[in-house]
Amino acid sequence: MTITAVKIYPFDSGEPDSSMRAYADVTFNDVILIKGFRVLSSKTGGLFVGFPSQKGKDGQFRETVEFKSEKLKSELRSAIFAAYKTYS
Repeated sequence: MTITAVKIYPFDSGEPDSSMRAYADVTFNDVILIKGFRVLSSKTGGLFVGFPSQKGKDGQFRETVEFKSEKLKSELRSAIFAAYKTYS
């Protein structure tokens, strides 16, 4: 699979303690669109990508999309960070 597009939606909640920086939608092979990736800041100041997830009845969050290839996950994170840097 090839990442063909990444769309970034900068997010500012107005709260200084919020870790959310942006949402991202990623298109693969120009035919599959996955929405709901999140760019978050960690407590140490770095950034990480949160994968799309939903809250279950037990209050736990579970990813709704699972990538079996570590290489694709790494490429995905890099593509989202690169697109995010153009907006920040």
